[in-house]
Amino acid sequence: MDNDNQTLTTNELATLPLDHNWYQKLASNFEIIQPYLNKLDTDELEVNDLKNKFEDMSEKLNIYETNIEAIVKILSDYDVPIQIVNGKVVETEEGE
Repeated sequence: MDNDNQTLTTNELATLPLDHNWYQKLASNFEIIQPYLNKLDTDELEVNDLKNKFEDMSEKLNIYETNIEAIVKILSDYDVPIQIVNGKVVETEEGE
């Protein structure tokens, strides 16, 4: 359900026979809640920023990994005893 198109249930309170004190308490509750809602908005922005940073780092890591694989392939083509084992570049014995 789209929150922008919903009417607040509190709008219906105007038709109820409630005293002024009750409305003041209700308004006070909203004032108490508002800073927390603002904090949630800030937290959402921070989470989105961290997601973007993670995606950027993941892309860079994939590029680095591809580059390392290419370097190891080139070196092994020139008979340098090197290979990737369990994600690590290791020196190998000649003839392996």
